[in-house]
Amino acid sequence: MVLKNRHAVTFIEIVIAVGILAVAMIPLFGLISRQTVDTDRNASQAFAMNKASEILNTILDNVPFVALRQGNPGFIRVDDLAGKKKYQRFNEAWAQKIIPVLFQGSEKQGAGWPCRGVVTDSRGIHYLVHLRVEDVISEQKPPRPERMRIGTGAPANFAENSDLTFSYLRNPALLSDGNWIQEYVRDSSQRPFAEVDLGGGSGVAESPQNIYQDEGMEVCGPDEPRYLDPTAERYTAKMVTEKVPYETTEKYGWCLMKKLLIQVQWNLDQKNFQNPEATDGRVQRIHLMTIKGDID
Repeated sequence: MVLKNRHAVTFIEIVIAVGILAVAMIPLFGLISRQTVDTDRNASQAFAMNKASEILNTILDNVPFVALRQGNPGFIRVDDLAGKKKYQRFNEAWAQKIIPVLFQGSEKQGAGWPCRGVVTDSRGIHYLVHLRVEDVISEQKPPRPERMRIGTGAPANFAENSDLTFSYLRNPALLSDGNWIQEYVRDSSQRPFAEVDLGGGSGVAESPQNIYQDEGMEVCGPDEPRYLDPTAERYTAKMVTEKVPYETTEKYGWCLMKKLLIQVQWNLDQKNFQNPEATDGRVQRIHLMTIKGDID
């Protein structure tokens, strides 16, 4: 018996359909692949940023200023601090505990422990961590602070100085005198708690427009700070810090701050997962910078 109107798919038709489907899927496969690459990059960047931030915060909070030494990479050194009471607990035993936390694989050298090591994430990707330490130094030490009158018109400026300096307005002379307070307190049994309490309605805090009228300053000497023509004073870093307690040249002995620049490098080529210093393939880097001040 012969069946009429039979519907069937030939082998040629199947091949053509599969080919069309394959061509249509190519963009989809490409999109999935790109998304995978982006996910890998984002995950590794997040890990690197977190690790860099963690290291910098640990150094800021737990490593003393004098133990952190200049270099590229920098060094952590404590053996030359022995005998200094202020740093007794920051000894070799302390360093041997904190170094693996900050820079895994760092081995002690003559200058100390290099601030350079390798960390690994859960996927087995290795990250090279490298910390550069730069001393912010003071090369000048004038015999006394610089002073100048700011002026009643456009404020004057100190001469340009490449050194690190600190400037501020000096307190007016009458405000520095404890006896002056009594002149502005009607009830001598009460002592003002803040500047806004002074005067009881008739003192310097009465109106902001009256503060800089220079009234009552006639008795002050020409070099004393005043209201109307306030005196500015400028210090260099050497005037506000002590010399570092470790051996170094005179130039780098007066260091008030240290600039910390951390680099984390890795490679997203699978063959270089464990070789973050490889220069071929998908090399990735991030950098963070901060300043550590001498507040020890």
